[in-house]
Amino acid sequence: MLLINTSIVLGNNNQLYPVIIKGKYGYTNKAGELKIKAIYDYAENFYENRAVVALNNMPCVIDLNNKRIIDTGVYSQIQRYSEGRCKVVNFTNEQFFIDTLGKVLFKVDPQYYDARRFKNGLSNVSKQVDVHTLKFNHDIVNLGYKFGFINEKGEEVIPLIYDDADDFENGFCRVRLGTKFGIINTKGEEVVPIKYYNIGKFLEDFAVFDNGGKYGYLNTKGEVIIQPAYKYAYDFSEQLAGVMVDGKFGFINTSGALVIQAKYEAVRPFSEGLAAVKLNGKWGFIDKQGTPKIGFVFDDATLFADGRCAVLVKRKWGFISSDGRTAIPFEFDAVGTFNDGIAEVMIGQISVYMTKSGMIIPDLKK
Repeated sequence: MLLINTSIVLGNNNQLYPVIIKGKYGYTNKAGELKIKAIYDYAENFYENRAVVALNNMPCVIDLNNKRIIDTGVYSQIQRYSEGRCKVVNFTNEQFFIDTLGKVLFKVDPQYYDARRFKNGLSNVSKQVDVHTLKFNHDIVNLGYKFGFINEKGEEVIPLIYDDADDFENGFCRVRLGTKFGIINTKGEEVVPIKYYNIGKFLEDFAVFDNGGKYGYLNTKGEVIIQPAYKYAYDFSEQLAGVMVDGKFGFINTSGALVIQAKYEAVRPFSEGLAAVKLNGKWGFIDKQGTPKIGFVFDDATLFADGRCAVLVKRKWGFISSDGRTAIPFEFDAVGTFNDGIAEVMIGQISVYMTKSGMIIPDLKK
């Protein structure tokens, strides 16, 4: 039987996808043609035309032509590529960053416990520290971590002072000190003061924040654009954001005006001009004017992508098109999101790929 890796993540721009054949991993294209033979013990998705695979349970890196970029026996751990760099760990637990040809760029300073992949030219690094807590007049010491960032030369450019930090995205990063959150830029400057109970990422130049049970929105200058007046609020998507008013959900625009009445039990973000909303226990879809476009007949619904949206009917998932027609029958136990015309779906415990036309890759009936 032909099986697919159930832990893959779609969303990269390559055209090869990992599959399992008789317990070994290879790669198929969208047509279901086996382009790289199933010889590997493990295989990840391709990123930047490189994929981490394993032979004899030892990691190595191949390109789209199955050329070995990094051979087995060199490193004990290899992370996926990002921004032309990849972190590796040798057999004495030393960390390095290498380029797309496998050449060492720099050794990670031993003081760092971990270094994550590069985002926006920076790598999130951490070090172990002692955390002292006074309890019953006794100094209790526990292991903790501090986070900061190094640049592409391995130089520390943002000090390790944070109790937690996300990776950078679009030039911004959420950080935490104690129990409060803020946002810094790639220079380490506080764009949003570290004073909020929680804060989201900047999406469409807005970040939702929690001011202690009330939610509002900030701009990229850290200014409060929409006052914290909502019991709950979602990120902006296509210039609209779902908010809770008097126990029901509606949508506001970027000026904070409620443009779609708060009458729904739950909502999803807008995508491709439509949003899934829940009314009287069933999900349907509305447009940006709040006009119902697809009837309230689904048990669950997600987001449109590539002209398809996963919906649930009688405990089975399928896909509809933007006119509400069934594009792919309700036959699946779990589904992913379409990207580049391919989505991952599960039939029982078997994970396969699905095209927008409903073709399964590979065909399990063969």
